[in-house]
Amino acid sequence: MHFLDDEGERGGDVWPAALAMENFAPEFDLKTSESCQVRRLLARVEQYDRTTWLMQYESFLQQALCVVRSDSTARRFGLLHADMQGFQVLNRIYGERAGNSMLRAFAAFLRRREEYVCGSRIFADRFVVLFAIPDGYSLQAITDKIVAEGEQFLAEKRRLHPRSHLAFVGGVCPVEGRPESLHSLVTRADQARRSLKPTLRSRGGVFTEAMEICRLQRQSLYEDVTKALEHGGVFFLLQPQVDIATGAVVGAEALARMRTPDGTLIMPGNFVPLLEESGDITGLDFTIYGQVCQYLQARQHAGKALLPISVNISREHFRNPAFVDDLHALVQSYGLEPRWLGLEITESVFVKNLEEISESVRQLKQYGYSIWLDDFGAGYSSLNVLKDVPFDVIKIDRGLLGSGAIAPTNKSIITSVVRLAEDLNMGVLCEGVENASQREFLSR
Repeated sequence: MHFLDDEGERGGDVWPAALAMENFAPEFDLKTSESCQVRRLLARVEQYDRTTWLMQYESFLQQALCVVRSDSTARRFGLLHADMQGFQVLNRIYGERAGNSMLRAFAAFLRRREEYVCGSRIFADRFVVLFAIPDGYSLQAITDKIVAEGEQFLAEKRRLHPRSHLAFVGGVCPVEGRPESLHSLVTRADQARRSLKPTLRSRGGVFTEAMEICRLQRQSLYEDVTKALEHGGVFFLLQPQVDIATGAVVGAEALARMRTPDGTLIMPGNFVPLLEESGDITGLDFTIYGQVCQYLQARQHAGKALLPISVNISREHFRNPAFVDDLHALVQSYGLEPRWLGLEITESVFVKNLEEISESVRQLKQYGYSIWLDDFGAGYSSLNVLKDVPFDVIKIDRGLLGSGAIAPTNKSIITSVVRLAEDLNMGVLCEGVENASQREFLSR
């Protein structure tokens, strides 16, 4: 039986043996020295991810920092934050067993690199590696080398999983001096990784100071957004929805807006991505839902006419099994009928977990809510969504209209969508009508 070496890396057949020990150690009658050695081994095993047998992230941070701070050979170090584009597709199409096998193979590929020092699987297909920069290599050159080797490795795997379009994506950050912690440097490597535009090819990037400036700006903006959320700076504006045949206003969409305590207005294009990234978007949504319900209730109590108001449903809500009931309870608490609230769901939400989301949509329909497919034509536009989900309204993305005259190709697409919606007994709303020629075409 082999044990973990001082660097905390795998040695020989330690992993199967360690698992056997962990499962059956209580039955062994060991001498005291052997028992201590086994307990020490099992404690070390807990520091490792059992899918890939790379270190758990916190253990990696400690081990990597120890290596960097104790090195006396003047070696240069860097951090790699890598993932496999297409892994989620592989996991969905080929199954969890194939996904775990791919993760183990990717971890083994990283360990085999000559510049590898130690590594960790952070979660899913996200990995971080401390590596030594060979003499004669710049940081960019070693990045290019790692990416090229990663592409070569995945090219072989693509033959086994041809529908997953696997690609290696890595961000690199230098480790300089004797840092107190590596956590911020891992974040920088991740910034470099996230700065790379999504494509179907392997690619790598090196962290730059411009990225750090961008990060600090985003952090400052996020602080402003958080203050606005905490101090009641969220409000909505109503964008009218007009019947193109009669010109009558038949409803409205609630558009979220945000103002900081010092009066600065923040537009959705700035605060929505930040809140989606942090997971706080659900709090923003429910704030808007409550304000819209309060507005409708006030009109109802004043004896004024009500028109349906549509609100956005973010993808994060569908991670919460209680979302449908929570929303319905909120609407009921204001004494409103569900028909006064339209629920807009962006088509990209359905790319993952279509079946689970469809079930939530059916529950909302049963309660009496109108379900809208938002941004149709903006990118994904799968007819499977229309086949599987009972929408009431399709919202054609404003991008199909353009800013002036509608392109002939776009006219054909819009005409086809309108006819399809009529066949499916769904209403159609076209966003962003800004001139007479666009209106005239849509009227026809």
